[in-house]
Amino acid sequence: MKKILFAVIASLSFSAFSQSYFVLENGITLSVDASGYVYDFGHYTPVGRVTVKGGQYLVEDTNVLVTVDERGMLFRKYEMLPKQVIGKGTNYFIGDNGSFYGIDNLGYVNLIENDERIKSATKFGGNYFANDADEFFVATSEGKYVQAIVEGLKTADILTYGGNYFMTNRGVLYTVTADGKILNKKQDRVGIIVKKGGNYFVDTTGMIYTVGIDGSLKMPALPVSLRIQAMSKLGSNYFMDGSGKLYTVDREGNIFERWVTYDLKTTKIISL
Repeated sequence: MKKILFAVIASLSFSAFSQSYFVLENGITLSVDASGYVYDFGHYTPVGRVTVKGGQYLVEDTNVLVTVDERGMLFRKYEMLPKQVIGKGTNYFIGDNGSFYGIDNLGYVNLIENDERIKSATKFGGNYFANDADEFFVATSEGKYVQAIVEGLKTADILTYGGNYFMTNRGVLYTVTADGKILNKKQDRVGIIVKKGGNYFVDTTGMIYTVGIDGSLKMPALPVSLRIQAMSKLGSNYFMDGSGKLYTVDREGNIFERWVTYDLKTTKIISL
């Protein structure tokens, strides 16, 4: 396993813990931390050069890998990246050469090569993926992957692949923890998923559910201004509506309305 350290391009406050980002049409890049706060640290991203994006990373021009650490800092590295990405999620991507790139909370990347199980991966969620042999793997918050045993589950049974959750064709919900477990939530009766973000989703009954990093399912209290039917831009741990209102979801699954000085209707890149 190789450990890749990215060079810092800005010196920023250490009081914030960023987990995702979004980019406006003018390149201004804002970050969202695990507590649901939003930060403008002066980061810039050339929108037209973004070729791959995930929850905690993006790729510019196929050869510059940019990650966001838990402090909101961006890291860049000119690195030999795969010619093609065959699968990606919130904190990982897999190249056509079978290499796994996992991004941890500090902006480092764990590169894992020559695993035949990875080369056959065909189904991808936010922090998990599966291969043709119906083996399930979780990309952990440490930037590694671990195999998760799920009795009786096959990839053909899965109807919806979400961020840290998925739903089968029988309507059974599973959630995925940050430390590598897949939990069966059949005791929680929810409708079919119709809108999906990283750690939240909306079902056919019009209810919004959130998933904590421990895999817990929650029906959170909602800000009075939130209209679920108006949700339009769904990111890793935030979403927006058509008028540019911003709502974030913290690591426990609580939802907050946040305000910034920019016109968020100009958002061009969402972190998913």
